[in-house]
Amino acid sequence: MIREDQFPWEPTEAIKKGFRKAETRFLELCQSVDPNTGNKTVIEKSGSCAIVVLIVGETCYTANVGDSRAVLSSQAGKQVIALSRDHKPSDVDEYKRIVQAGG
Repeated sequence: MIREDQFPWEPTEAIKKGFRKAETRFLELCQSVDPNTGNKTVIEKSGSCAIVVLIVGETCYTANVGDSRAVLSSQAGKQVIALSRDHKPSDVDEYKRIVQAGG
């Protein structure tokens, strides 16, 4: 993310591009080519979780993938603010997103 051209001037785009590149690289690492047949085989089908919190000036940017959660604690722990939503199929909105994406 911090290596993207948009960082730090367009943090939202830098975060999106960073997540896309991480996903692409993860998928590349999860596949292998059988030297005998030349066919691709999937080595691993599991995924990953990530939370990114980026503070630029007085703005806090938060992004998450998977079953991850970011919270902000203030007032010596008396106030807790959710900064993200878990990407779980049990969440109605997440379930709809998964189905609409073909999952």
